[in-house]
Amino acid sequence: MTAVLPVSQCHIIKESTTTRRAARTTQQKSHEGSVVAANSVTNDVSKQSDTDALDAGFCGEPFADNGELLSSLSPLLFSMKLCGMYFHREHRHRRPADDPEWIPTTTTAGTTSTKLRVYATVILILAWANFVRFTLIFTSSDHFGALLLIKIVVFSWCGLFAIFQTAYYFACHTGRLVKILSTLPVTRDCVRRTRRVVVALTAFVWMTLIGNSFGGGYVYFNCAEEDNFILAPFFTYINIPKENMKVAKVVGWFSYTLIFPGIYFAHAISMVIVYIFYNQFKKLEKNFRHSLGKRGQFSKDLSVFRRRHQTLSRAVSKVDGFMRLSNVAGFVCHIWNIIILLYSIIFYPETMRSFVSAAPYLFYLMWNVNGLLYSASAGIIVNHMVGLTCHVSTHVSYCMESTYLLQSLSNCSIC
Repeated sequence: MTAVLPVSQCHIIKESTTTRRAARTTQQKSHEGSVVAANSVTNDVSKQSDTDALDAGFCGEPFADNGELLSSLSPLLFSMKLCGMYFHREHRHRRPADDPEWIPTTTTAGTTSTKLRVYATVILILAWANFVRFTLIFTSSDHFGALLLIKIVVFSWCGLFAIFQTAYYFACHTGRLVKILSTLPVTRDCVRRTRRVVVALTAFVWMTLIGNSFGGGYVYFNCAEEDNFILAPFFTYINIPKENMKVAKVVGWFSYTLIFPGIYFAHAISMVIVYIFYNQFKKLEKNFRHSLGKRGQFSKDLSVFRRRHQTLSRAVSKVDGFMRLSNVAGFVCHIWNIIILLYSIIFYPETMRSFVSAAPYLFYLMWNVNGLLYSASAGIIVNHMVGLTCHVSTHVSYCMESTYLLQSLSNCSIC
């Protein structure tokens, strides 16, 4: 038998069913609303901007105009042009598929020079040809001693120059160096400070090169006969008459002196780039501290700090692509050469018998100590920059998680 319910009871059942469905729908919407709100906060905080240059400034400080940072480095970049370490390829005005940050910049015929590119290519070829030539300074009659050790120092110094030349040719050929210096959004005070650092550093490098040229020239043209291995393959494998020795030394001197400007200016531009990032990361950390209250509450837009940190971090990763090999090679080479030279001076007394015999070791030691100071200074700055980066990143992540949690609690249906 089928039970027939009264009409009034049917209406009651329908109303209760409708009420339960409405309650479930409201709960689902409340839950979905909290999830959407939380996701919107997370997406707003973690969303990467196409470029930080779209912002007028950072924390009330306006960014410098495009090209101001690049123009502030003009004394150093001009010196690098003379060494064949800097040129500017014309960038096609087409957005690369793998680069969401690319912004087309206006270039003129003055900034883009095919002649500089050809000149840099010739210098690069000569650098590696010179490195191959210096492999001929070693002969079968060499034995472990002061002469072999000084040959190793000269050979490694020449190899370091070839590595530096290759690294910055790659940076200019791919456009990474020019792009970082022309499109990285930096504050105006950073441009002013960078200009002062560049002028002082360029003047110091030129004074060092002039001093090394005079001192090294005296040592080179007055060295003992056994130190003529720098003219290789002459003197080591090919004998030349004594009357032609002066001409050979003049030619060898020009090929040898090209090494020092390339190494020192490569160190200088590395220090300047590291200083720029250190300055901006330090300013980011300073503004972040000012945005925190006494109880740790955050009073500004967290997404602005997040975007700024990501922009600087992406720029660092691009610079690291061409700087890491050269920096590591410079640090290792200078340390290696200093150890070898000190070993020669301490354990081979004949190297210090006269000024002529001691001068090559002392000058090479001075050059390598000078280069190590550049590498060590850049390393110290990088160490501080890494500390600032980790500190800001940790605090930004903590604030982002706190914002997400508070937003979730405020939209929770139970609360």
